[in-house]
Amino acid sequence: MMKRVLARVIYLYITIMNFLVLWKVTGRVWETFVPLNSTTNLVGLVFVTPVIVIASFVFTGVMFHWIRKGT
Repeated sequence: MMKRVLARVIYLYITIMNFLVLWKVTGRVWETFVPLNSTTNLVGLVFVTPVIVIASFVFTGVMFHWIRKGT
């Protein structure tokens, strides 16, 4: 039971770290290539943020799968 809780806490922590890295990378790319105004900021908030959240969970899940399987 404790192992499972610890694994979930580690999973959540790594997911949050992945999200922060993706958020910073996306922010730099966004500032470089997208003109800033209220419409583009709203598009980024409504459409890009959920994609980043999903990508961070998927990446963490794949990473945990690779660690458990050893390949």
